[in-house]
Amino acid sequence: MKASDIPGGPKKGEILCRLLDIEDGRAKEFVYGQGDEIRDIFIQRRGDRIYAYENTCPHAFIPLNMKAGDFTEKTGQYLICQNHGALFDIKTGLCLAGPCNGQSLTAIDVDVKDGNIIAI
Repeated sequence: MKASDIPGGPKKGEILCRLLDIEDGRAKEFVYGQGDEIRDIFIQRRGDRIYAYENTCPHAFIPLNMKAGDFTEKTGQYLICQNHGALFDIKTGLCLAGPCNGQSLTAIDVDVKDGNIIAI
């Protein structure tokens, strides 16, 4: 899903934040929309690479995190649903272990240009 396709979301080319605004190994959340159309997304940073997903567990349809910016398990190798422990591949969003094994997080297409994270 393109970030610019989210109802009430950013426009194509809109700067969401600077890459340096997200600490390496951490994530930043963004909430778009209103009413029943609210979409919570997060952008996870690993070095100069970013991975963006909708912040919804495919098993329980609840947010993955309990603390802002904290989406990985203690080693930082996997995204985790902190409610029931499902582990997701950071690069693909695929659930590797847990009740949603084989399902995936909804990827959000964003890009880095000139040090800025932009909606595409």
